[in-house]
Amino acid sequence: MTASPAGGRPGDTGDAEAAMDALRLELAAAAEGMADVDVLRLAAQQAAVGVGGLAGLVHLAGPEENTLLLAAAAGLPARLAQAWERISRVDSPALDGADTETMARREVTWSPPPLPPERCAGFPGGWETTVGVLSVPITAGGTPVGALSVLTSRVPDAARRAFLANLARTTSRQLLRARRWRVALAPWWQEPARPRAVQPVRLGTWAWDLATGRLDIDQVAEEVIRGAGLSPDRWASRIDAWFSRVHPDDRPAVDAEAERALETDQLYAMEYRVVGEDGRISWMEARGKGEYDKAGRLARMTGTVLDITARRSQHEWLAGLLELHPEPIDVLDADNRVAWANRASRGMAAEKGTQIVGAVPWEALPGLRGRGLPQLVDRARTAPGSLAFLEMELPAEDHGASAYYQVRAVEVGGHVAVQRADVTEQRRAERAAAERTQRVADLNAALAMALETADVADAVTEHVLPLFGATGLVMHDQTGPGPRIVGAVGYPEKFLAELKRLEHSSRPPVEITAMSAPQYVSSTEEFARRWPRLESLARLGRKQAWAVLPLLVGEQRVGSCVISWADPRPFRAEERTLLKAVATFIAQALRNARLYEQTRARAERLQRELLPGELPGLVGVTAAARYRAAAGQDVGGDWYDTVPLPGGRVLAVIGDVMGHGLEQAIIMGIIRHAVLVMATLDMPAEDIMAHLGDVAARLERRTPDAPSYATALIVLYDPTAGSCRIVNAGHPPPLILRPDGQEPPRTLDVPPSPPLGVADDAAGVPSTVTQVDVEPGSVLILYTNGLLGADATHPGPLAEAATAYAAAHPGAGGRAPDTAWLEGLCQAIVTGSPTRRDDAALLVLSADRVPAGQIAAWDLPCAAESARSARALVTDRLAGWALTSLVDPLQLIVSELIGNTVRHASGLPDQNAQNSQNDQSHPSGMVRLRLLHLETRVVCEVYDGSEATPRVRHPALTDEFGRGLQLVALSSDGWGARYTEGGKCVWARLDISPVATAP
Repeated sequence: MTASPAGGRPGDTGDAEAAMDALRLELAAAAEGMADVDVLRLAAQQAAVGVGGLAGLVHLAGPEENTLLLAAAAGLPARLAQAWERISRVDSPALDGADTETMARREVTWSPPPLPPERCAGFPGGWETTVGVLSVPITAGGTPVGALSVLTSRVPDAARRAFLANLARTTSRQLLRARRWRVALAPWWQEPARPRAVQPVRLGTWAWDLATGRLDIDQVAEEVIRGAGLSPDRWASRIDAWFSRVHPDDRPAVDAEAERALETDQLYAMEYRVVGEDGRISWMEARGKGEYDKAGRLARMTGTVLDITARRSQHEWLAGLLELHPEPIDVLDADNRVAWANRASRGMAAEKGTQIVGAVPWEALPGLRGRGLPQLVDRARTAPGSLAFLEMELPAEDHGASAYYQVRAVEVGGHVAVQRADVTEQRRAERAAAERTQRVADLNAALAMALETADVADAVTEHVLPLFGATGLVMHDQTGPGPRIVGAVGYPEKFLAELKRLEHSSRPPVEITAMSAPQYVSSTEEFARRWPRLESLARLGRKQAWAVLPLLVGEQRVGSCVISWADPRPFRAEERTLLKAVATFIAQALRNARLYEQTRARAERLQRELLPGELPGLVGVTAAARYRAAAGQDVGGDWYDTVPLPGGRVLAVIGDVMGHGLEQAIIMGIIRHAVLVMATLDMPAEDIMAHLGDVAARLERRTPDAPSYATALIVLYDPTAGSCRIVNAGHPPPLILRPDGQEPPRTLDVPPSPPLGVADDAAGVPSTVTQVDVEPGSVLILYTNGLLGADATHPGPLAEAATAYAAAHPGAGGRAPDTAWLEGLCQAIVTGSPTRRDDAALLVLSADRVPAGQIAAWDLPCAAESARSARALVTDRLAGWALTSLVDPLQLIVSELIGNTVRHASGLPDQNAQNSQNDQSHPSGMVRLRLLHLETRVVCEVYDGSEATPRVRHPALTDEFGRGLQLVALSSDGWGARYTEGGKCVWARLDISPVATAP
């Protein structure tokens, strides 16, 4: 093996060496996820091997200035590495090693042999004369934080220096990403901190001859003394001269410390002030140790001196900063007593009449009791160096607003520093922000629930005005032909009257209603400058500040909102932003409310058109009704109607289409109008119900996705006989309330047929008819199941409500109840059914009779001569009714009707002859003539036994017959025919004019 040049390694070539260096750097760079200690240990190993040295060392800056601490070592036993654990130029002035120079110079440094003796403890003798130190700085973010060193006996060449520099840079990068060993906190070099450069220290030495009092100093000490304002030439190198410059307040302590050190043979260390010749005060740090002569007597003291004025000035500045800090700061000793308190803390305690220093804070200040401070201090003591936090509320003594403090505590050196930060304003701001956020959320919720424009205005009044501390509101709806006030709060009547007058004038206030961007007016003077035409209006309103907010949805203007205040106010940027956001919420709600109102208006109009509206006048029947839509719906499928029929009869119908909504309302309208058409044809009730089944079946086939399941109940009442014909198609049966009202309503036994549109095979087949005789004054109650509540099969609650009302409002003398009584009954029943899950209809009928004196009936032979008898009978009856003015037309009508019956129909069986076995009965049967005086009209009815329906003919001029019904139509106010059980009835009506009655 040949010897390599100085600083090289045996057997290496340049290329191989460069390749090995690159590989070692890659290994150092691959230390991902390693702890910081492992990163440093790897760097020391690679440095020692790569440079070819004996050992690798890594030192990091310690907590004290000019101090490096050993962080990792490779190649040295632990016993030998102890000599390198701490490096300080203050403690070892003779050390001019590479580590500290490297930190100061920030470059690769070679310190040749020999090494200082104190670094060689435990090594074989003589080795220190052959080993030097090669060092390079380790940085963090460009700031030196330590040094990487190699102990080597070879002088390093440029290549080794470059390798070590590259290794140090790689290690620096890895340290920034390394985990801290066994600690959750990041290493201090990973914390963002202000870089602090390492500065060289000018340390002087001195020697004090105890026998002669002579004080010798070196050149550095002279510079230190001269920098402190002292001239070495004037003190004659005497210790007394030096002590004379010590500050009088510090001299006793300096003398005592010197005596103690000499008597105990211990280190002398003291920081004190000296006064220069110019009066300037400087701080000195002196350290020394006694020395003995050959005889073992204490002969002198030697040591160092350092000017620490700058450092003490910084400390004093920091202490003054803490003293003048506006937040209370207390330093607690081991007994939790205040060892030091700043001015803010002392002043707060003085206000309470106590002394904080020397006392336990939560004992000296009652307001701090029970606030968790002892527990906070305990937490700080269990984790030295870590902050512990607590937030506490201190109630005001005068019952005012509470104060909030954030308390921070940290334990350092056995003492706990406690700082109380007043965060009252911050918490109030947070509370105000939270309250503002809650108010905005409440506003959104209220606007979401607002159905009508009045609801929107109420929500704005309730939530927006308190949100901004406003006192007035004017809100316009502009979705119609012109602005419309939908809300006004906080203004006098004169202002509102003037505003409405301007809106309907030729010059409306477009300054308010036509704005495209928000306008903020802080005072009446600004209002007058902007809108001089409206100045008088503003003064009427007695406001001092305004926010005019256009309500826009996209590009559509839906209204305007003017929020006003009683006092002038500036509008901050955040307040303007919030007002604009609120205006957006209001605009959306106002548009939705207008859409709802328009939709509801159309639905209500549809419902009005589909329902009968005001019930018609009826003969012998008084009616009242109610319709109630389901909750959240404006239209539905429940319906009712009353139809006056010829002969004083009344057709009452009630029905229910399954569901509630627009589709059900349409189906209901079709069915109801079908009833009206068929009632106009005077069809029997069972035939009407059969045809309604046909209609429902067609609707079912037309809308298979929207079933048209429906129920109906038809009541045909004849007031001349007091009888009802009832037909039921799956509907709840009616109730009947007796005239005296002493008994609960009784459910009529009406067997139901299948609902409409359900039984297709039964469509067109007449339903079962139930005949019921009704006492005069009785009340029929027809209803839908929407009034029955949860139990939709039993009318118990409805019957109870009717019974209670009848008991509280007894009838008058047994007469049929009037309209007011029936209206009250309807209200009581509807009120007693609070559930609104389904729409509901209610129809109540008070049944009465046509007086017997208003009815005249005769059975006449079905023969031509009966016309003459009929005219005589009619004339006589009209005279009895004082209606002689109707004699002529009625004689003509009765003659034609009986004549047509004799010629074209067959007579009715003579019931009297059959019952008495009278052989002289007329062979052609009988014709029944009935005359009814029904309030404002007279009805003439002719019954026969034929089902052939008469119809008006248009005879030729030569025809002998066919003109009778034309004469009837011309002479009467209406005529028609209807089927009866034994044939038919042909009728004609004459209306009674005011002059028709005889004097």
